[in-house]
Amino acid sequence: MKNQIKAKKAAITKEKNRLTEICENLPENKKALAVGLIENIAFQRIELQGLRDFLAVNGWTEMFSQSEKQEPYSRIRPEADIFIKTLSLYAKNIKTLSEMSPKPVNGLADESDGFDAFAEGRDRA
Repeated sequence: MKNQIKAKKAAITKEKNRLTEICENLPENKKALAVGLIENIAFQRIELQGLRDFLAVNGWTEMFSQSEKQEPYSRIRPEADIFIKTLSLYAKNIKTLSEMSPKPVNGLADESDGFDAFAEGRDRA
């Protein structure tokens, strides 16, 4: 059990370091905001890997009964529900982190669809 906890902490630290390296070009004021987000994303990714492995072995559903007298029925495993919710939050956090990154300049960006110019003009009005 202690080895599993150590391995999980090491994996979270490794992921945290990887994300921190990716975010090293963030503006200084956003780096401070990103620290907590990076910690949560790293934790979520490692937890998702463990849940995914569990679900691959055990499946997404299980037979369940409230009592011995009741006929068992198929239900979604609690781990599957946790996986779905964590994955959704992970995706939102990744999106938030990626939006903190500066936009490419000097023609390196994909061709604009005009939305950014519209939004900037609207915000100035």
